[in-house]
Amino acid sequence: MLKAIWRYTKVFKGVKMPWILLLIFVALSVVNTNVEVESVTLTASIIDGTQNSVNTDLLVRYVVYIVLSGLLTIATTYISGLAYQKINMGVRLRMWNKMMRLPTRFYDGDNANGLVTRITTDADSACYFFQVIIGIGTTIYAGIVAFIQLYNYQPSMAFASLGILPLMAGVALLYGWLTYRTGAETRNRLAKTMSYLAERVTGMRLIKSFSTQEEENKKADHLFRKQCSADIKLSLTSMVQYAGMELIGCISIVIAFGYGGYLVSTGEMSIGKLIGFYSLSSLLSVRVVALLTYFSTLAQNAGIMQKIGAVLELPDEKSEGHEMDVEDADIHVDHVDFAYGTQPVLKDLTVTIPKGKVTAIIGTNGAGKTTLFKLLERMYVPSSGVIQFGDTNIEEFSLSSWRKSFAIVAQDKPLLSGTVRENILYGVERKVSEEELVKVAKMANAYDFIMETPGGFDAQVGPGGSNFSGGQQQCIVIARAMMRNPDYLLLDEATSNLDVKSEQLVTAALQNLMKGRTTILIAHNHSATQFADQVIVMRGGKIEDCGTPEELLERSKYYQTFARKGDKAS
Repeated sequence: MLKAIWRYTKVFKGVKMPWILLLIFVALSVVNTNVEVESVTLTASIIDGTQNSVNTDLLVRYVVYIVLSGLLTIATTYISGLAYQKINMGVRLRMWNKMMRLPTRFYDGDNANGLVTRITTDADSACYFFQVIIGIGTTIYAGIVAFIQLYNYQPSMAFASLGILPLMAGVALLYGWLTYRTGAETRNRLAKTMSYLAERVTGMRLIKSFSTQEEENKKADHLFRKQCSADIKLSLTSMVQYAGMELIGCISIVIAFGYGGYLVSTGEMSIGKLIGFYSLSSLLSVRVVALLTYFSTLAQNAGIMQKIGAVLELPDEKSEGHEMDVEDADIHVDHVDFAYGTQPVLKDLTVTIPKGKVTAIIGTNGAGKTTLFKLLERMYVPSSGVIQFGDTNIEEFSLSSWRKSFAIVAQDKPLLSGTVRENILYGVERKVSEEELVKVAKMANAYDFIMETPGGFDAQVGPGGSNFSGGQQQCIVIARAMMRNPDYLLLDEATSNLDVKSEQLVTAALQNLMKGRTTILIAHNHSATQFADQVIVMRGGKIEDCGTPEELLERSKYYQTFARKGDKAS
C-alpha cells in the first residue's frame, strides 16, 4: 500500500493543488459524520420517548439534522468534484508539458493512442488519489465515532461487533489483490483493442481496397473475446467484494437483533437503543464498504501510476545552449553513425552542406535520407560522430534557436485543425500584418485558392486538411515555412505523390521559398536535382558519391540511372 501511495505522490509532484477546497471538504465531511451519528442517537431517544409521550423538541431536532445532513452531502459532493477536476487538469497539463520536452526517440516506442490514454484516462484515474486518501481518513473517523456511540449503548455488543474486523480485513486484502491483477489485464487488453480499432478505422480504405474485411473481422473477434474474458474476470472480482459485504451485513444483523434482542428481553437494553445500535451498525457497514472500495481503487490504479511515473521520470531532451547569433556557415556532418534501436541506419557518414547553396540528396528507400534530416533538425542525436555549424558543434546551440533557423516542407503535409490563417502563422511569435500574410500566400501560390474558399484565411481546415487538395495543402505548408523566414530549408520529397498540375504549382512556390536560403532537399526525380548546386548520393546509410549534377552525370552510375528514369517520366 505504501508503495502504491509513493507512486501517486511522484505523479502529483509539481501540480498546483487546491488545498483550500480539500480542507473545506475534510471539514464538512467530519461535520456531516457527526450529524449522521447524532441523528441516529435522536432516533433512539424518540423511540424510547414515545412510550410515554411524543417529544416535539426531539422531532424538530431530528428533522433539522436530516435536512442538514442532506445539505452537507450535496456540498461535500460538489466541493470534492470541483477539487478533483482542478487536480485532473493539473496532472494532464504536467503530462502534456513533459511530453513536449521528451526526445523524439520516445515517440518511436509508443503509439499515439497509448500516449493519449496516458493524458486522458490514466490521468483521470490518478486524480482519484486525493478522494481516496481523504475518504479513507473520514471513513476511519466515522468508524471511530460510530463505535464510541455503540459502546455507549451496550459495551458487550460493541466489542462483539469488533469480531467481524478480521473478516473485513480478509475481504479487503483479497479484493485488493484480485483487483490489481484483473485490473491490469483489463487495461492492457483495452489498450490493444483501442490501438487496433484506431489503426483500422484510419486504414478503412486500405481494408476495402484489398477486400480483407473477413480477415479483419476475425482479428477483431479475437481481440473482443480476449477483452470480454478480462472484463468477466474483473466482474467476478467485484462479486467477491459483494459476497463479502453481504456476509458482513448478515453477521451485523445477527449481532444486533440476536444478541440485542436477548438484552432487550432481560431489560438490559431498550428498544430505542436496539434500533439505534442497528442503525449505527448499518452506518458502520456502509463506511467499511467504502473503505474497501478506496483500498481496491488504490490497488487497481497502482499499475496506471507506474506507467505515468515511468513517463514523468524520463530525461528531457537536451535544450540548453547559447543562441544562434552567428553568421551563416557550412554544415559539416563528420563520421556520423546512427541506429534506430539495434538497427543501424547511418554508417560513418561524412559530408559538407555549403551555406547559401542548394544540396539535393538522392538514394534508394532506406538509404537514410530522412534520418539525416532528423539529425539536422536535432530530433535525434548521433550515436557517434558530430555535426558542426562552421567550427561549432550544433549541440552547443540552444535547441529552440537552432530549430527556429530551420523550416521543413515534407511529403506528409502536416496541416493542423484550425483556420488557414492559424496554419500559416503556426510557430510565428511576432505580430504579422494582413498585408504580409497576403504577400506570403501569393508567393506560395496559395492566395487564389484560399480566397476561393468560403471564409478565406479564416476558413476551417478539415481533418488532415481534407478540404484541400494535396497540392493546395503543400502550398499552405510552404506559406508557413516562408512566414517562419528560416535561414535553412529542408524539403523532404515535397512534390512527391502530386499530379502534374499540382507539382508545377508547388515547384513554383518552392523556388520562391528557396531564394537566398541554404536548402537541402530529398529528390525523387531528376528535375528536382537540376536546381541543385550539389547532389549527394546515399546508399545503405553511406555517402556513395557527392558532386555537381554535371559531375555525377559523368561518373555516378546510380545518378545516370536516376536521370534516365526522370527523363523518361518527363
